[in-house]
Amino acid sequence: MSVSRRSRPSLSSRALAGLLALAGCGPERDAAEPAASAVSRPLQFASTGDTSCVWGSGDCNLCVPDVPARFNALRDHGEVLGFHAGGFSFNVAYPGADHWQGVQRLPLDAGRYLVVSKRDGRSTGNVGHLVHMASRNAEGVRWRSNRLAVSTSQPEDTAPPASDRAVAALPVVGGYAHGGGMQAVGNLVALPMEQGPGVGRVALYDFNTRLAPGPFAFVDGLSSTAGTASFARLADQRYVLLLGQYDARTLEVFVSSTTDARSGENQWPRVDRWEAGELVSGQWGAFQSLNFVTDCADGRLYLVGTYLRGTEDHAFLYRVDLSGHLRIEQVAAKHLYCTNDGPRQCNLDAAGGVFVGPDRNLVLYATEHADDGPSGSVKMMEFRSIDPNVGCGADLARAYVDFYDDSDFSDRGFILDSVDRDLKNWARFHDIDGLNDKVSAVRWCIPPGHRVRLYGDSNYAGSYKDLVGDGTFREVNLNAWSFGDKVSSARWLAF
Repeated sequence: MSVSRRSRPSLSSRALAGLLALAGCGPERDAAEPAASAVSRPLQFASTGDTSCVWGSGDCNLCVPDVPARFNALRDHGEVLGFHAGGFSFNVAYPGADHWQGVQRLPLDAGRYLVVSKRDGRSTGNVGHLVHMASRNAEGVRWRSNRLAVSTSQPEDTAPPASDRAVAALPVVGGYAHGGGMQAVGNLVALPMEQGPGVGRVALYDFNTRLAPGPFAFVDGLSSTAGTASFARLADQRYVLLLGQYDARTLEVFVSSTTDARSGENQWPRVDRWEAGELVSGQWGAFQSLNFVTDCADGRLYLVGTYLRGTEDHAFLYRVDLSGHLRIEQVAAKHLYCTNDGPRQCNLDAAGGVFVGPDRNLVLYATEHADDGPSGSVKMMEFRSIDPNVGCGADLARAYVDFYDDSDFSDRGFILDSVDRDLKNWARFHDIDGLNDKVSAVRWCIPPGHRVRLYGDSNYAGSYKDLVGDGTFREVNLNAWSFGDKVSSARWLAF
């Protein structure tokens, strides 16, 4: 795809430093990298994100009110999910080079599809798969766990429904075996590709018309590496694309020349380049994924990055300024946990990615590297808000109780959604991730006329305390009720 090469206007000192790095005065670059003149400044473009998108749109993402607050409200322990191969040979394993690399949830079919990317070294391999989570809700909100069963004690040992499975494959294109950390804008997906015959590139796919599309465009980078792609629609309806090189230590910035990313007339001029050493504040990581999120209040763009630091899974939030030379500053960070009471169910050195549904909450998805889950499934987790269900105060189907191991509402736990009340044996907390006599704090949201009774003994026996529904979000440290580390069973009741 052609790239505009118009001369750049006068530069700030920061921008000039960026171009000097391009000219060879910065870190050593890949031998295949084009000259500095490949960076140019096109016509003016909006520096803020689009806030006009509505749920279900195929070419934009919903904005989020107060992105930092929604990011900080992510529960640091997630619910387990999974999906089956659906007849495909995934060819993923760990340790090994071939494994999952990125995950994005699409609004397609009311938000019941995932795209997962991977490296596949086979000559007839695939760089990604489309997964239909057919058993999940058709509302676009958090999916909740699809690995709950009365007959199996631990969710980690429970296989997902057979209907939640891969339904299509994205073949290796042009010899590029490695699909990286990607981002979807509506049902448009920007998938970075490397380990091919030429420079790293981003392939753009359109899932609006086909479940197994080929790329409709490619955007070439300046080096052989292309590990992350960040993709967003701007306020002027153009699109911005970041290509991350060298573990995202270098970000190339592209902006579409038209408002229709799928148009044959559209081009992707490279307008800027950013180095990790230019970070305004905070710290930067070897990110496996970097996803744009737009704030509803002012269109401010943010980036959510996920990576594994040592043995710990982390998500970082950055504020982004596109008005001149790219400016990035850290706003928040969160340590996430890929396990509750058993083996890892995800790893942010593998696939990670964020999603915004019609409730405007942030949801973060992460997978493990391989397909070694129950019945050969792929393990993954869904990290959702601490206040996860909009409308819970009026609709019993959205009511929930969230149990925490520690009295300060931290550590592992389990959520009891009213709609899932018959999918686990709540008469024995031994069967609920080993939470018997462990619960020290509770959050709940229940409509008036309903309550959840917590019992000190299994099988709904012994002393008890009631979580009374009044239509609001409530929380309690159970030690204040002299009921900390005593809960052994729970059930829903009506007045």
